[in-house]
Amino acid sequence: MLLKKSFYTILILLFSIIIYIILSFTLLVFPSYNQCKKETESIYIYNDIAHTEIMIAVDDFNNTSQKHFPSLLQNQKYGYLSFSYGDKEFMMKVPTWNDISLGITLKSLFTNTPGLLRVGHYTNINKKESIQIKLSKNCLEKLQKSILNSFSKQNNTFQRYFDHYKHPKIFYFQAKKSYNLFHTCNSWTGDRLREAGLKVPYLTPFSQQVIYPYTTK
Repeated sequence: MLLKKSFYTILILLFSIIIYIILSFTLLVFPSYNQCKKETESIYIYNDIAHTEIMIAVDDFNNTSQKHFPSLLQNQKYGYLSFSYGDKEFMMKVPTWNDISLGITLKSLFTNTPGLLRVGHYTNINKKESIQIKLSKNCLEKLQKSILNSFSKQNNTFQRYFDHYKHPKIFYFQAKKSYNLFHTCNSWTGDRLREAGLKVPYLTPFSQQVIYPYTTK
Protein backbone atom coordinates (compact mmCIF):
# COMPACT_ATOMS: atom_id res chain seq x y z
CA MET A 1 0.00 0.00 0.00
CA LEU A 2 2.80 2.43 0.92
CA LEU A 3 4.62 1.67 -2.33
CA LYS A 4 1.44 2.28 -4.29
CA LYS A 5 0.89 5.65 -2.58
CA SER A 6 4.49 6.67 -3.26
CA PHE A 7 4.09 5.73 -6.92
CA TYR A 8 0.94 7.83 -7.30
CA THR A 9 2.57 10.75 -5.46
CA ILE A 10 5.54 10.70 -7.85
CA LEU A 11 3.21 10.36 -10.82
CA ILE A 12 1.13 13.37 -9.73
CA LEU A 13 4.29 15.40 -9.11
CA LEU A 14 5.71 14.59 -12.55
CA PHE A 15 2.39 15.37 -14.20
CA SER A 16 2.21 18.73 -12.38
CA ILE A 17 5.74 19.61 -13.49
CA ILE A 18 4.97 18.76 -17.12
CA ILE A 19 1.77 20.84 -17.06
CA TYR A 20 3.64 23.73 -15.40
CA ILE A 21 6.40 23.72 -18.04
CA ILE A 22 3.91 23.47 -20.92
CA LEU A 23 1.83 26.29 -19.46
CA SER A 24 4.91 28.49 -18.97
CA PHE A 25 5.82 28.19 -22.67
CA THR A 26 2.19 28.62 -23.79
CA LEU A 27 1.96 31.91 -21.88
CA LEU A 28 4.92 33.31 -23.81
CA VAL A 29 2.43 34.53 -26.42
CA PHE A 30 0.26 36.19 -23.73
CA PRO A 31 2.66 38.39 -21.74
CA SER A 32 1.59 41.08 -19.30
CA TYR A 33 0.81 44.50 -20.76
CA ASN A 34 3.67 47.00 -21.02
CA GLN A 35 2.73 50.00 -18.86
CA CYS A 36 6.14 51.70 -19.13
CA LYS A 37 5.61 54.35 -21.78
CA LYS A 38 7.88 57.40 -22.18
CA GLU A 39 10.88 55.08 -22.05
CA THR A 40 13.64 57.43 -20.93
CA GLU A 41 15.49 55.07 -18.54
CA SER A 42 17.41 51.81 -19.01
CA ILE A 43 18.07 48.64 -17.06
CA TYR A 44 19.87 45.45 -18.09
CA ILE A 45 18.96 41.80 -17.62
CA TYR A 46 22.00 39.55 -17.34
CA ASN A 47 21.31 36.11 -18.76
CA ASP A 48 23.66 33.12 -18.63
CA ILE A 49 21.24 30.53 -20.10
CA ALA A 50 20.02 29.27 -16.70
CA HIS A 51 20.05 32.36 -14.48
CA THR A 52 18.99 36.01 -14.70
CA GLU A 53 19.93 39.16 -12.80
CA ILE A 54 18.51 42.67 -12.84
CA MET A 55 21.16 45.36 -13.26
CA ILE A 56 20.43 49.02 -12.48
CA ALA A 57 22.82 51.97 -12.71
CA VAL A 58 23.93 53.22 -9.29
CA ASP A 59 23.09 56.82 -10.10
CA ASP A 60 19.50 55.77 -10.93
CA PHE A 61 18.94 54.72 -7.32
CA ASN A 62 17.34 57.23 -5.01
CA ASN A 63 18.81 57.92 -1.55
CA THR A 64 16.21 55.72 0.15
CA SER A 65 17.28 52.72 -1.92
CA GLN A 66 21.02 53.35 -1.57
CA LYS A 67 20.94 53.48 2.23
CA HIS A 68 20.36 49.72 2.37
CA PHE A 69 23.75 48.94 0.79
CA PRO A 70 26.26 51.37 2.34
CA SER A 71 29.11 48.87 2.72
CA LEU A 72 28.67 47.63 -0.82
CA LEU A 73 28.50 51.02 -2.49
CA GLN A 74 31.05 52.84 -0.30
CA ASN A 75 30.18 56.18 -1.90
CA GLN A 76 30.31 54.68 -5.39
CA LYS A 77 28.50 57.03 -7.77
CA TYR A 78 29.02 54.98 -10.92
CA GLY A 79 28.61 51.42 -12.08
CA TYR A 80 25.69 49.05 -11.64
CA LEU A 81 23.97 47.19 -8.83
CA SER A 82 23.03 43.65 -9.78
CA PHE A 83 20.15 41.84 -8.03
CA SER A 84 19.38 38.14 -8.23
CA TYR A 85 17.64 35.47 -6.18
CA GLY A 86 18.40 31.84 -5.46
CA ASP A 87 18.41 28.89 -3.10
CA LYS A 88 20.70 29.52 -0.11
CA GLU A 89 22.56 26.21 -0.24
CA PHE A 90 22.89 26.42 -4.03
CA MET A 91 24.37 29.92 -3.86
CA MET A 92 26.79 29.00 -1.08
CA LYS A 93 27.98 25.65 -2.41
CA VAL A 94 27.77 26.10 -6.19
CA PRO A 95 29.95 29.12 -7.11
CA THR A 96 30.12 27.91 -10.75
CA TRP A 97 28.01 25.55 -12.85
CA ASN A 98 30.91 23.07 -12.76
CA ASP A 99 30.29 22.64 -9.02
CA ILE A 100 26.62 21.70 -9.39
CA SER A 101 25.43 18.46 -7.79
CA LEU A 102 22.25 16.44 -8.31
CA GLY A 103 21.48 16.34 -4.57
CA ILE A 104 21.53 20.12 -4.07
CA THR A 105 19.56 20.67 -7.28
CA LEU A 106 16.77 18.23 -6.35
CA LYS A 107 16.58 19.57 -2.81
CA SER A 108 16.30 23.19 -3.98
CA LEU A 109 13.59 22.37 -6.54
CA PHE A 110 11.40 19.92 -4.66
CA THR A 111 11.47 21.36 -1.13
CA ASN A 112 10.84 24.83 0.27
CA THR A 113 14.42 25.89 0.97
CA PRO A 114 15.58 29.30 2.31
CA GLY A 115 16.09 31.92 -0.37
CA LEU A 116 18.89 34.46 -0.63
CA LEU A 117 19.20 37.70 -2.56
CA ARG A 118 22.59 38.38 -4.07
CA VAL A 119 23.55 42.03 -4.58
CA GLY A 120 26.73 42.92 -6.44
CA HIS A 121 28.40 46.11 -7.61
CA TYR A 122 29.95 46.08 -11.08
CA THR A 123 31.82 48.83 -12.89
CA ASN A 124 30.78 47.69 -16.35
CA ILE A 125 28.22 45.44 -18.00
CA ASN A 126 28.96 42.45 -20.21
CA LYS A 127 26.63 43.49 -23.03
CA LYS A 128 27.11 40.18 -24.86
CA GLU A 129 25.30 38.42 -22.01
CA SER A 130 22.86 41.22 -21.15
CA ILE A 131 19.64 42.57 -22.60
CA GLN A 132 18.88 46.28 -22.39
CA ILE A 133 15.31 47.17 -21.46
CA LYS A 134 13.94 50.69 -21.80
CA LEU A 135 11.35 51.90 -19.30
CA SER A 136 9.85 55.03 -17.84
CA LYS A 137 11.13 56.76 -14.72
CA ASN A 138 7.94 55.81 -12.88
CA CYS A 139 8.41 52.13 -13.78
CA LEU A 140 12.05 52.28 -12.71
CA GLU A 141 10.94 53.51 -9.28
CA LYS A 142 8.36 50.71 -9.10
CA LEU A 143 11.06 48.19 -9.99
CA GLN A 144 13.33 49.43 -7.20
CA LYS A 145 10.44 49.23 -4.73
CA SER A 146 9.55 45.70 -5.87
CA ILE A 147 13.17 44.53 -5.50
CA LEU A 148 13.57 46.05 -2.04
CA ASN A 149 10.26 44.57 -0.88
CA SER A 150 11.57 41.05 -1.57
CA PHE A 151 14.27 41.39 1.14
CA SER A 152 13.63 40.05 4.62
CA LYS A 153 13.77 42.87 7.15
CA GLN A 154 14.23 43.19 10.88
CA ASN A 155 13.86 46.61 12.47
CA ASN A 156 13.68 48.01 8.92
CA THR A 157 17.15 46.60 8.17
CA PHE A 158 17.94 43.97 5.57
CA GLN A 159 19.16 40.71 7.10
CA ARG A 160 22.70 40.19 5.81
CA TYR A 161 23.87 36.58 5.34
CA PHE A 162 27.57 35.97 5.88
CA ASP A 163 29.31 33.15 4.04
CA HIS A 164 32.77 31.61 4.03
CA TYR A 165 33.83 32.86 0.61
CA LYS A 166 32.79 36.51 0.79
CA HIS A 167 33.55 38.66 -2.23
CA PRO A 168 34.20 42.36 -1.51
CA LYS A 169 31.67 43.47 -4.10
CA ILE A 170 29.00 40.78 -3.65
CA PHE A 171 26.74 40.60 -0.58
CA TYR A 172 24.05 38.07 0.32
CA PHE A 173 20.81 38.89 2.13
CA GLN A 174 17.90 36.85 3.46
CA ALA A 175 14.90 36.81 1.12
CA LYS A 176 11.25 36.85 2.17
CA LYS A 177 10.14 33.91 0.05
CA SER A 178 11.44 30.36 -0.02
CA TYR A 179 12.98 28.81 -3.12
CA ASN A 180 11.26 25.92 -4.94
CA LEU A 181 10.33 24.65 -8.38
CA PHE A 182 7.58 27.24 -8.71
CA HIS A 183 9.61 30.15 -7.37
CA THR A 184 13.03 30.07 -9.01
CA CYS A 185 15.68 32.72 -9.68
CA ASN A 186 14.01 33.47 -13.00
CA SER A 187 10.52 33.53 -11.46
CA TRP A 188 11.82 36.17 -9.04
CA THR A 189 13.20 38.27 -11.92
CA GLY A 190 9.97 37.95 -13.90
CA ASP A 191 7.86 38.90 -10.88
CA ARG A 192 9.92 42.03 -10.24
CA LEU A 193 9.71 43.18 -13.88
CA ARG A 194 5.99 42.46 -14.04
CA GLU A 195 5.29 44.38 -10.82
CA ALA A 196 7.15 47.33 -12.33
CA GLY A 197 4.77 47.31 -15.29
CA LEU A 198 7.06 45.74 -17.88
CA LYS A 199 6.00 43.26 -20.54
CA VAL A 200 6.88 39.81 -19.19
CA PRO A 201 5.25 36.34 -19.45
CA TYR A 202 3.16 35.35 -16.44
CA LEU A 203 5.31 32.30 -15.72
CA THR A 204 9.11 32.51 -16.03
CA PRO A 205 10.81 29.41 -14.60
CA PHE A 206 13.51 29.63 -17.30
CA SER A 207 15.81 32.53 -18.14
CA GLN A 208 14.86 32.63 -21.83
CA GLN A 209 11.24 33.27 -20.88
CA VAL A 210 12.25 36.40 -18.95
CA ILE A 211 13.99 38.01 -21.91
CA TYR A 212 11.74 36.57 -24.65
CA PRO A 213 9.63 39.75 -25.19
CA TYR A 214 12.83 41.75 -25.70
CA THR A 215 14.56 39.40 -28.12
CA THR A 216 11.69 38.81 -30.56
CA LYS A 217 11.08 42.35 -31.81
